[in-house]
Amino acid sequence: MPICRWFIWMIAAAVLASGGAAEAKSYPPLFGTKEIGSANWNFKKGVVPEWRGMLGRWKSGAPCESKICTSKNWAALVSQVKGAGDPMAQIKAANALMNKNPYIEDQNNWGKTEFWATSYEYLKKSGDCEDYSIAKYMLLKEAGIPIENMRIFSVRVRSLGGIGHAILVVYQGNKAWVLDNRTPSVMDASLIKLEFQPVMSLNENQWWYHLPGK
Repeated sequence: MPICRWFIWMIAAAVLASGGAAEAKSYPPLFGTKEIGSANWNFKKGVVPEWRGMLGRWKSGAPCESKICTSKNWAALVSQVKGAGDPMAQIKAANALMNKNPYIEDQNNWGKTEFWATSYEYLKKSGDCEDYSIAKYMLLKEAGIPIENMRIFSVRVRSLGGIGHAILVVYQGNKAWVLDNRTPSVMDASLIKLEFQPVMSLNENQWWYHLPGK
């Protein structure tokens, strides 16, 4: 399964430009890191404006039908996830449904090195790692999973030489679960903590910068 290449230096630049910290949700930091949280969204480059730009185009799920987006099958996907059963079953269903789409690099899809697609843009044109993660996040949000229980993580994959990647992490049942486009399984984060080196994570409430732990 292909893995996308994130511009990690853009994340670092955003963090250096940030001001003020916000208290993170009381979950233990993942993958052995320390977290610095912030609700300062005033950045012009990097991950934060990509995320905010995507949310602006998403318009809280307002219908979309054009050459680059479609909301045609979204309600059916939400219904499938809601009908899967308990929250853990819903998480597994969202991961499986979104992972069916083909992996396409942003350059090939959008003519630029980095583009964060809305779920409707993803349904129309598919996408790369952060696009899978966004679609799963929005699908689970629609199914009733609280946004404070979810984060999209920018990580380096240690087993692949530190290449940049994106995953969705969902907190459920006192555990953190990793949803990755490279695998059909939903994984217990504590069992793969050496695989990922987090750089930054975010949801609609705030973002977190991750520092190496002890």
